[in-house]
Amino acid sequence: MIRKFLLVLTILVIGQLGLVTGLDPDGRVRGILFGDVVDQYGGFNSYVIIQTDPAIRATLVPTRPGYLGGRERAIRNLRIYMPRNYQTLLRGYDLILFSDADRTVFTTEWIEWMRMGVEERVGLLWLGSIGRKPSQIDLDWSITTLADVLPARTSTEYYVYGVFRVVVEDGGEVLMGALPWESSPPLANLDLQLPREGSRVWAVTDNPSRWPLMTYWEAGGSVLCFASKFPNGVMPWAENWALFPQAMIYMVYRTAGRELPGDHLMFRRLTSYFSEYQTHGAILTSLLSFIDQFGGSVKRLYDEMDQISELKSEASALFLGEEYEESLVVMERARERQSELVETGLAEKDRALLWIYVLEWCVVTSTLLLSGAVLWTLMVRRRLYSQVGQTKFSER
Repeated sequence: MIRKFLLVLTILVIGQLGLVTGLDPDGRVRGILFGDVVDQYGGFNSYVIIQTDPAIRATLVPTRPGYLGGRERAIRNLRIYMPRNYQTLLRGYDLILFSDADRTVFTTEWIEWMRMGVEERVGLLWLGSIGRKPSQIDLDWSITTLADVLPARTSTEYYVYGVFRVVVEDGGEVLMGALPWESSPPLANLDLQLPREGSRVWAVTDNPSRWPLMTYWEAGGSVLCFASKFPNGVMPWAENWALFPQAMIYMVYRTAGRELPGDHLMFRRLTSYFSEYQTHGAILTSLLSFIDQFGGSVKRLYDEMDQISELKSEASALFLGEEYEESLVVMERARERQSELVETGLAEKDRALLWIYVLEWCVVTSTLLLSGAVLWTLMVRRRLYSQVGQTKFSER
């Protein structure tokens, strides 16, 4: 009873904070994501990571025709997910995220809505290129009004490939102090961007020109440009940096105005539990459905799943209230019970399939006995019969 009261109180407090910061009343960051928001890195990409965080409610809108098989699908995605008017965009989202979206599938009105939303309060996280070469005009956003609210502008040299290590430029920035950025693997490419007057450069790269990697300012809402291009440029992070998920989540938090966790190692462990919970949950659902099809007893198992789901909901509420250590304790308990349920489910599957195993044994055994009897009759018992004659063929 006390725990339920505390959870309700936590949600109410989060709701009040949401009214102040602009976040959703339940404390979640509501983001709409445009561009190459598709499966990259074999399923381990920035967008998959963002969706596993309980404090982020992400709406993915793939708008890169080259990844979708044509412009029609990109336009269809926008028709489905793009807010119907400016007020819906302003009230419904705390963050806009861009990553190489095709500019030509957006209407001028949509672009203007996003610019106005950023100038009023919505955060904007820009990943990768701002402008492109003339041959890639469909990806050039430097000619739009949305580019006016970015803290950086594109260079005429566009982008370069190589080995680029992170150098923290603004040590006082909370995002730069939250993770060991300088120990991350080198990035593979860089969009060459020039900071605008009034912006802050949080991080640069170690090349002699010290090209900016993270440039920030406040244009009503917070705006952060991250200059390495997705997916290829950030591939070394995705493959070799254990803190890549936290890097993506922290950039979202910082841009949307959510406070960053203090202990990134503990936070890493916690977010990995939430990610594993989804994977194990999908396995359990398939397993129990399989058992049910063969007449196994699954009611008790489904009841256990519901109880584990309640634990996960409790951990999510604590997570939203930034009670990360308490959330970790609850998720560890949920994780243990989920593992136990998998073992129980496998045992129940074996029991449900026992009669099939017995039937198969009977069929194989009877087939063996019948084949043996026929073989005995034709090959062994034939000596009991005497020869009565010969065919004409045998006399030749």
